[in-house]
Amino acid sequence: MLVAGGMLFVCLALGLLTYRGPAPLGTDASGNVPSAGRMRQDLNVLLGDPPLQHSAGTIEGEAFLDRLERMLADRGAETKRIEIPFDLSKQDWHPSSRISLLPDDTTLKNLLASYPGTDPSLAPILIATHHDSCPWGPGAGDAGSAIVAMTEYARILGRNPPQRTTHFLFTDGEEFGLLGAHALYAHKALAISEPAFVLNFDARGTRGGVPMFETYQGNRAAVTTLINELAYPKITTSLAVLIYRSLPNATDFDVFQGNFGWAGFNFATIGGAEYYHTPQDVPANLSDRTLQHMGNHVASMHLALDPLSEEQLATFNGDDARRDAVFFDVFGIYVITIEPMTQLLLAAFSLCLIGLKTIRSSKARILRSIPRLFGLAVLVILASAIIGGISLLVLKMTPYRNLRYTPVDLQAGLVTVLLALIGTTLLVDKLLSRLFPTDTDLDFVAAVWLATSLLATIVAWLIPAGGYLLVFPSLIYAVAVNLPRLERLAAWLGWMSFCILLGPTLVLLVQAIGPWNQPIYAAIAGLLTIPMAAAWIGGQADRSIDNAVKSKVLAEAT
Repeated sequence: MLVAGGMLFVCLALGLLTYRGPAPLGTDASGNVPSAGRMRQDLNVLLGDPPLQHSAGTIEGEAFLDRLERMLADRGAETKRIEIPFDLSKQDWHPSSRISLLPDDTTLKNLLASYPGTDPSLAPILIATHHDSCPWGPGAGDAGSAIVAMTEYARILGRNPPQRTTHFLFTDGEEFGLLGAHALYAHKALAISEPAFVLNFDARGTRGGVPMFETYQGNRAAVTTLINELAYPKITTSLAVLIYRSLPNATDFDVFQGNFGWAGFNFATIGGAEYYHTPQDVPANLSDRTLQHMGNHVASMHLALDPLSEEQLATFNGDDARRDAVFFDVFGIYVITIEPMTQLLLAAFSLCLIGLKTIRSSKARILRSIPRLFGLAVLVILASAIIGGISLLVLKMTPYRNLRYTPVDLQAGLVTVLLALIGTTLLVDKLLSRLFPTDTDLDFVAAVWLATSLLATIVAWLIPAGGYLLVFPSLIYAVAVNLPRLERLAAWLGWMSFCILLGPTLVLLVQAIGPWNQPIYAAIAGLLTIPMAAAWIGGQADRSIDNAVKSKVLAEAT
């Protein structure tokens, strides 16, 4: 099974390599494109030397805002401060552990920087982040990286006026519970026309590419129109949207889409989270690749939105946009989108194809294979959970045990995946000969893919955002197994599609949910050994059949 396992690790490596972000551009780059070198210069100017925290209600926060406002004004922006005294009764949500850290009598100071469009009648574009840092760190990543991505694009807009009026919004008090964004909504203080679209940028780390991880409810039309305008690498998946909506985390985008009701996309860095909300969130720990990707996203998304017609933009919140799309990137090169209903129909179609093929070829034997396969899956989950638990225990014995995020989050997660794959592969190899005798090898392969297609149909129905991870491998296997020329490669093709979809997803998942979830990574990796074994066994069985046929022909000839 070495070749089958190698496929998965190649896809993991490609995801790891691609999701680092783009190569950074220096200060000598063309003035018409974002440059990480120039963004770093802006960040050093804004944060000062040494870099200081600039949280809401502090002298340092006021000084930071002054420098930011001057920089934007020098780049041709019309700037306006929107100052609102903090009022807890106007808050919809806040983390109770942090609100006590807000200085008394704080006035929230939001900054709006505008570039008038050549056609003032068109709905504007809003690009947003927060300008405050947490109270205990200078916030080079959170959200200094987003701030300088916007100041860099402001420099470009200052020389190339947009068609649509473009507003840059820098909110205050985000770190204490989205205070500035909530205040703008509660006091109706953001005196701009309703934006056509909102692009919100934030960070929970300091390195790696910048995923587009959240959208507004009913994103179908916007995703279909805009998703492939993301900057390369195009890191996104509807599964991330689903996971994020189930978490207690929040960004200003929650207010923009939940309170204001605006359509938009939300972006954030997730790599290098060990510096998140710490004194080490300084420019020296911020990756140039991250800066470049953040700046590229601002530019590419704005350039995609600016020329759209009002009719096109109206569909984003129209009757045709009531549903969410299913979408996922393929190694950051291209984003595939699909209707949830189409995905469900493909899953059902695959189940029917595989079911009919299985009944014709295996007859009643498959009924004996399914219970044994279920038992194998249970044992694999238990074994992989034990491996993940041991990995977790080892990590808790290190000096990192009291940290929310560690410097080895990604490494620990991927090592856990590796150990779970090796351990459960050995287990599956031992159990297969007992559960599935040699003469029924192909029954095991058929049972695996029948179960996979059934599970794909259930997931596509109940959790469509993540259904594609099972639906497309099932579809590829179903089509291949019913084509004479591809039948013997069907299990391999299905496994290969698993690797392509899940390899990069595991890289994102490990970074997104942190270091203390090794049993989850291990269980996913363990379950993957079952279709991996099916691919290997299918190939072995085919070779056995070929050898048997050759022997028979040779015997008859003799």
